[in-house]
Amino acid sequence: MRWSGPGRSASLPSDIFLAITTSPAAGPGPASPPARAGRRPAATPATGAHPGAPATAAGGDQASDGRAALSPATRDRLRRALLRLAADALSGPGGLAARLRAALDTAPLTTISLPLDIGAAAETIPAHLRRAATTRHPHCAFPGCDQPASACDIHHIVPRSRAGPTALPNLVPLCGFHHQIAVHRWGWTLRLNPDGTTTATSPDRTRTLHSHSPPPRQAA
Repeated sequence: MRWSGPGRSASLPSDIFLAITTSPAAGPGPASPPARAGRRPAATPATGAHPGAPATAAGGDQASDGRAALSPATRDRLRRALLRLAADALSGPGGLAARLRAALDTAPLTTISLPLDIGAAAETIPAHLRRAATTRHPHCAFPGCDQPASACDIHHIVPRSRAGPTALPNLVPLCGFHHQIAVHRWGWTLRLNPDGTTTATSPDRTRTLHSHSPPPRQAA
């Protein structure tokens, strides 16, 4: 079974498709001819039971119509296949999520869906990643600097020379001094913390600067 949409296509494995179409959930099969009056219907080859007789558990789970139910392994494969199809239908510039946002009247929700957390090392910073980095840090990300992000460079925390990706978790805005002098000339390193704050460390590890103050001490 193949599903196709704008700019993409996906398919279910053939054994999964056959399992769906032959499972009880797929609905009743072809109608059997009515039995003649006075004659008992013949036993079905699959179960040895007459139509209408209760299904037994012998030989595995069975549905009320005598067909075998999906095995746990097949159900798991079916679930994962359907999740892949759903993700493919929703994501990307041509996906359903982007199309729904395009119908809205409020920016920036009307922009297309673009990846923020993946990307190869690249010298050029895509515009949508620059916007995301400067929205997260409206000023230079070096602790103590208040230069506006609009006047900053976008710095790769893990350098491109070490295969640092051009992805949002690896990008912060730095003013010209802290980017070109403090980091690249003097050798300071910058760390982006999970809460969005940053920590700068001197090359000799004797000085550490934090972009946030320590929590206030509570009265004993």
